[in-house]
Amino acid sequence: MHSRLLKNLLVGKDGPRGLPCLVPLYICSLLIMGVGGAYAQDAGQGTITVQALGDAGKQSDTKVQIYAAGTQVPIATTKLGTPVHLPPGTYQLELEVLGGKVSRDKVLVKAGRTSTVMINEVAALRVNVLDKKGNDLGLMVEVYDGVSGQKLGDFLSGETVFAYPGVVDVKVATPPQAQHPLLAGRDVSPTTQVIIYEAGTQKEVSRSEPGAEHRFALDAGTYDIFVANSTGKGKPFVLERAEVKGEETVEKNVPLDAGELSAPSKPEAL
Repeated sequence: MHSRLLKNLLVGKDGPRGLPCLVPLYICSLLIMGVGGAYAQDAGQGTITVQALGDAGKQSDTKVQIYAAGTQVPIATTKLGTPVHLPPGTYQLELEVLGGKVSRDKVLVKAGRTSTVMINEVAALRVNVLDKKGNDLGLMVEVYDGVSGQKLGDFLSGETVFAYPGVVDVKVATPPQAQHPLLAGRDVSPTTQVIIYEAGTQKEVSRSEPGAEHRFALDAGTYDIFVANSTGKGKPFVLERAEVKGEETVEKNVPLDAGELSAPSKPEAL
């Protein structure tokens, strides 16, 4: 997938540097507290509540898995801040982070009491990719270790995930570009093949076989578009040039009618 690379992004309490689309990140320490209270479903149960990074943690959909001691199958999965009622006993917790997990053993649950587990030694990471109206595009974001280059994980822009503090590289996928082969004013994508080349070369960048539509994710730049028409009508093929700019989606109609010129590329904001 073609993407934008943001090198050496610092994940830590001071927030990422040089990237205004990311929210600050927060780091604290780990604390497990036993607090008295009548929050259990009945007198014979206790309660576990897991919290991380205050408000930043509440924005995340990252799940916490709870295991009974000595088992490998979770008995409960919950969101941060949501109480879970359990029989008295000892439990293990796991919180997924990019590139690994944060686990806590020997979390004690007593009848009629609430155990609050605060996991704050991680960092919250959020990437927003906005259109001109301020709406997030929901593009794929890949995160890599800033030293080894190893991929740590991926998520969609607009989501909040957790990571270990450190320096990471972030790749953000560019919006898809669409091509519409037209014959007699009708979209003939199901009977055409589209190949994208670097402009002025025979170096293939991407291709799309016949189907409902032809859609590509391309970096900004200039490309040659080859459209092969197997309908037996109109032009057997068309070769055109198109330019992809910034974060706008390019919707391009490619007429295949004999003697007809193609309409120019029209950037269309999402």
